[in-house]
Amino acid sequence: MGRLYWKFFLFFFFAQLTAVLVVSLAIGVVNDKRERERRLIDAAPPAKTMVFAAASTLKISGIASLKSMLTIWLSEPMPQLYAVNEDGIDLLKRDLPKGINKESLTALTADNESRAIEHVRANDGHQYWLFVEPRNKRPPPTYFNGAKIPNNLKYLFPAMPLIVGALVSLLFAAMLAWYFSKPIKQLRFAFESAASGNLDARVGTVMQGRRDELADLGSAFDVMVSRVSQLIQSQTHLMHQVSHELRSPLARLQIAIGLIKQQSTQSDAAHQVNEKISTSLNRIETESVRMDHLVGELLTLSRLESGVTALQKERVDLNELLQELVEDANFEGIANNIKVEYAPIENIYIEAQADLLQRAIDNILRNAVKYTPENTVVVLTTAINQINKSVVLTVKDAGNGVTENELEEIFKPFYRANTSEATRGYGLGLAIAKQIIESHAGTVTAENIANTGLQVTIVLPVIE
Repeated sequence: MGRLYWKFFLFFFFAQLTAVLVVSLAIGVVNDKRERERRLIDAAPPAKTMVFAAASTLKISGIASLKSMLTIWLSEPMPQLYAVNEDGIDLLKRDLPKGINKESLTALTADNESRAIEHVRANDGHQYWLFVEPRNKRPPPTYFNGAKIPNNLKYLFPAMPLIVGALVSLLFAAMLAWYFSKPIKQLRFAFESAASGNLDARVGTVMQGRRDELADLGSAFDVMVSRVSQLIQSQTHLMHQVSHELRSPLARLQIAIGLIKQQSTQSDAAHQVNEKISTSLNRIETESVRMDHLVGELLTLSRLESGVTALQKERVDLNELLQELVEDANFEGIANNIKVEYAPIENIYIEAQADLLQRAIDNILRNAVKYTPENTVVVLTTAINQINKSVVLTVKDAGNGVTENELEEIFKPFYRANTSEATRGYGLGLAIAKQIIESHAGTVTAENIANTGLQVTIVLPVIE
């Protein structure tokens, strides 16, 4: 269960439990008051019979007969019956039982369902309350699970209503929390899936039975993802179309330039054609090659970002792949006396598409060679992380590095750092490398090493 579930659960549970406690306490206060009042008189069947007999005597024979009967009962070993007038005075001038007064008698008469007290108007003009004094001043103790409950608490906090109310609150709070948190959890999973590139994620099917704002939110999410998917597909399709359309005229342009140069060479031998034509043709050829290379890079990046390129993975010896790349980089660095140092580690195998991974690492390695100063060294290292079962590759140059806010920007398409004005490129190499490495379940990051240069770190999972 997620955090939202427990927040909903605890909130509603405590709210309902508080309501149960308040209601139970209110009922308990009323019951306790009534019980205290009931304990002031005897409500047993013999007492009711005595009260009925006294009331009948008073109504039929008058106050004198009642007084004579009470006097006779006074000498008997039995609970005594009292006749109290509106002034709170007993007919025989006796002291009233503890707690008995005009107010309590009025309350007992209003709550006299058991007929344990009678209110009668006598022939002397007074009104009398007739009741029997309680036999047992202390009610018997109450036990719950073997424990004695004080009499003043069993009515204020009735155990059974509290237990039942708490269980019902627990059940309904859990159901309500689940009802609210489940669609939100499904929405979170759908957002995570869409963020990872799966634009087929939908939540409408799992919320079909709901008719609330969460269902509307799910429907809006489905519409949003569908629209985003359409836009991305349109953009990808447009890039593919543009790339293919550009490559065709570029290829024909290069063929035409080759033919013109061939004819120009033959003509020079015979007629000494102006050398400016040859220079212009060389320039056009160079730019067309650059454009063709750029279109190829764009097409590759587009395929990687859209997932069109399906990886054909196989077991790859990483050390063998790196040694080949280091050899090529050293050959390229001869002109500026730049050397790539690499200390190989044997028996490092990964599951990858060799040509794509080679291209990614080559882009990073050549980028380091390109931006490191002359007469310096680029260091390539590998290390095994046994905990994460991964290999860590680092490529460190001796350049000036980049600013801190550019460390992530350099992996975006067409971005070139401020230190790269003197070099030629399109800003696509690192972007392509990042896409390839992430498609192999790896990561690539960059950081500035003090007094050393820029270091690019690649982490890839290894296999046994």
